[in-house]
Amino acid sequence: MKCNQFEEGEIPYGALEKFGLSHEMIEDLPMRVLDEICDGRHSPVLPVRISDENGETGESRTRFVLVRMDNGQADVVFYPVLKSSPLE
Repeated sequence: MKCNQFEEGEIPYGALEKFGLSHEMIEDLPMRVLDEICDGRHSPVLPVRISDENGETGESRTRFVLVRMDNGQADVVFYPVLKSSPLE
């Protein structure tokens, strides 16, 4: 499995802030967790706040992982926590 390495300066804080994860919130994570995120591993489950086009806000919990785009930039992919998952 290819492991992407990211520098802390590459973390897309703008994208994270759209979901209520501020720069300070990410920097306050333990150093071990920041190192794991920069190694391309999942973050711990964090609370996020999402606003739709009507201005309504919803709250959820999610993990995220950094990915490398084709243009070389770092981006973020979210893995939301599901309240239920029908497995029939």
